[in-house]
Amino acid sequence: MGCVRFAHSQAFHAVVLSLSAFGCGTPSAEPTSAGGVGGQGGAAGSVAGAAPAGAPGEGGTTAGSGPASGAGGITGGTGNGGSAGSAGSALGGAGSGGGSSGTGAAGGAPAGAGGSGGDAGGSGGAGGAPMAGSGGAGSGGSAGVAGAMAGAAGSTAGAAGGPPIVLDPTLFIASDSTASTYGATTTQGGWGQFFADEFTDDVTVVNRSRGGRTARRFIDAEDEQSLDLVWNAAEAGDYLLVQFGTNDSNSTATYVNVDGDTIPYYLDPDTDFKTWLRIYIDGARERSLTPVLVTPPPRRSCTGDSHDFGNGTARWATAMKELAAETGTALIDLNQKTLDYLNMIGCIASEEFFFNDGTRIDGTHFSKTGAALMAGFVADGVAEAGLPVAALLK
Repeated sequence: MGCVRFAHSQAFHAVVLSLSAFGCGTPSAEPTSAGGVGGQGGAAGSVAGAAPAGAPGEGGTTAGSGPASGAGGITGGTGNGGSAGSAGSALGGAGSGGGSSGTGAAGGAPAGAGGSGGDAGGSGGAGGAPMAGSGGAGSGGSAGVAGAMAGAAGSTAGAAGGPPIVLDPTLFIASDSTASTYGATTTQGGWGQFFADEFTDDVTVVNRSRGGRTARRFIDAEDEQSLDLVWNAAEAGDYLLVQFGTNDSNSTATYVNVDGDTIPYYLDPDTDFKTWLRIYIDGARERSLTPVLVTPPPRRSCTGDSHDFGNGTARWATAMKELAAETGTALIDLNQKTLDYLNMIGCIASEEFFFNDGTRIDGTHFSKTGAALMAGFVADGVAEAGLPVAALLK
């Protein structure tokens, strides 16, 4: 999908429009050409197995491109175990059937159905992600394997794809004070309160971020259970953006959980932090939501006019990257995007990026100006991650 989106310039206060590789707009419903018809599979081997296997059929052409493309061309199988069918194109092409003993190809993303299996019980192909498609069952019939009498039964349906694509998704944010929403009486801001500004009116943003939350406290704080509020409101096709790490690094603070126990904020980034984050990922997928991990922004740790900032949340950002890779979860590296920006503008200029309460510069929280820029960084990450909702970026 393409998108026209905001690309945030290197100048501190400037935001300019640019065209990215992800164009916006509603895909055309006009159909494009279907894939060509392929040749037939080779003849079956003889019952006695004395005759050689049949020759391969000639494969058909691939699918036409576009939102309403045709199915992939049928690839002929050999008499001795055919090839897999061709894959359907993106945006709805169905994978073709396999040849003798072949496996149906996967449907094209996001909504293609898996191809049907070939003779001799080829397995159905996977539905195209991210919208679930059903895999086809292998068809029975005359086997291509030399000496076989008849094809075996087809396999079960192909693997399901991901959550459905909806035209008016809700984006839930689960995070801490760095993403929270603040009123007009303060200059403090969180990126979550400006995130909706990056999208068209088709997108709803529900910001559940709260100060002092960790990956664990957001779930089990006394009389709160903020994650349950997300689960109760979310619908299939929505998104859950999860950003923690700022408070999870605090080795002294505590809170009271639902059982009345005093619990430390601190979560080891290599173990407990990942364990609690998996609850968000698994819960989102069980509800057909798209989970997105967002790495925590760095604190202001610089001196003089230095252009070399420290990164106190780096270990938790790294843990999120590792977990995203382990679980196949989309990730937006807000930590690195913010750090790159701060290193570019330098320590003095960063005073306007962070919150100033009138007595000192808060090195953890952000001004509304800084928070709005970070919302843009997250929006950039949405496009870079190839999330379908990127089509609704301004």
